[in-house]
Amino acid sequence: MVTQTSNTEPNTREQILDLARHLFQSRGYQGFSYRDISEPLGVKNAAIHYHFPSKTDLGLALIDRYLHILRESTREFMKDGGPAGRQIEGYLRFSHREVIEHDCLCPISMLATNFESVPDELRERGQILTRETHAWLTRALALGRDQGELNFRGDPSAKALTLMAAVQGAGNLSRTLGHEVFEQTINQIRTDLDMANITPAPVVTDQVLPGSI
Repeated sequence: MVTQTSNTEPNTREQILDLARHLFQSRGYQGFSYRDISEPLGVKNAAIHYHFPSKTDLGLALIDRYLHILRESTREFMKDGGPAGRQIEGYLRFSHREVIEHDCLCPISMLATNFESVPDELRERGQILTRETHAWLTRALALGRDQGELNFRGDPSAKALTLMAAVQGAGNLSRTLGHEVFEQTINQIRTDLDMANITPAPVVTDQVLPGSI
């Protein structure tokens, strides 16, 4: 169980999560230790253990953070619908920023890469994040086609899986073949979905996933 913090110490906890997020998405769950967090922040390991007694607690807090942002960002769209093409464009731009600007993989991709080596609790929470992302993209694709914003053949659920696999695979390939691989993949997805007339979404921030556009 993650330790609850007092109102006087929210900044340290958030700083830990911010740095852990980058380390997790760039190195993987097994690729960093508490020392990699404590030294840059100028705190002792005990300060991290105070907020997150175990690394599993830290990992769960990270995934819960992703889940919270995803749910809050997509809540209105999932309930009431709206411009669906901008949801897909937001997902592509978010992924582009993570890979190109931050040199990170998306959390779902990194979880999948490390799936066999992470604790069971993280696997289960990661599966929830993956399923909810898939459900959001499926709804966006289905509604976007119905509204004439997107054009594709086949089942929206299968198309959403194909979209996720392409984006995540391109992120991994960009580490060996260069960022142009990711650029080409994203542009091809836009072409395949006939997204030329969709207004680009604002670039999302670290705390906002693309469903908020």
